[in-house]
This record gives sequence, C-alpha cells and structure tokens, in this order.
Amino acid sequence: MLDKVHSVNRAWAKNRGVFVALALLITACSSSAPSHLPIPLLLPAQAIGSALENTAYSARRTAVKSHVTEHFATLDAEIIAGGGPLLTQAYDLARIKSSDRAQLAKTLAQDPNLRVDAEALTVSLMVHGP
Repeated sequence: MLDKVHSVNRAWAKNRGVFVALALLITACSSSAPSHLPIPLLLPAQAIGSALENTAYSARRTAVKSHVTEHFATLDAEIIAGGGPLLTQAYDLARIKSSDRAQLAKTLAQDPNLRVDAEALTVSLMVHGP
C-alpha cells in the first residue's frame, strides 16, 4: 500500500509542470470570468485577424509615405499656410478624421520637428489616423 502512495507522489513530482500547464489551459477556456489569458481555441483566428490588420496598416502607411516623399516641399508649405489640396490628400490617405485635421495642421505648423523630413511627417500623419 505504501508503495502505491510513494509512486503517486513520485509521478506528481516528475509531472508537476504538466499538471500545472494543463490546469492553466483548462481555466483559460472558461469565459465566465474576466481573464488576461486568451482562449486557446481562438488564437488561430486572432493571429489571422492580426495579420490582416498589419497588412492593411502597412499598405496605408506605404501610400502615405510615397505621397509625402513625392510632395514633401509642397506639403511643408501647405502646412505653414494652414492647408491645401495635397495636405488634404495626405489626410485622406492617412484616414485622419475631418474634425481632427485643423488641430493637427496647427500642431504641425507649430512644431517643425514633426515635419523635419518625409519620415517624420509620415509618422506624424499615421499616428493621428485610426
């Protein structure tokens, strides 16, 4: 009888990590209470969704960067002047809300570090988009 208890204790000691991991996985599947652990069954779908979001963001950033790089001098002049068609097009490409555009134009005009080069202006525009 004692031999059986001893072997169970030895099995617990050897596989403690497996038991703990299994317990965590089982509790992660419970959706009845808030948890910071993701539901394991949803991880593949979340990975696909994340990949699609990253692809869309990358395409939008590339379009904004090419527009800013191509028209940088004119965009800089339009920012200082308070607006213009190329700046509006840059806002559209970055999908900046029309309600936020006036404040952003003012901020860009006041802080030249935000538009020191094409990369800085691209980042400034992308930060204010969705």
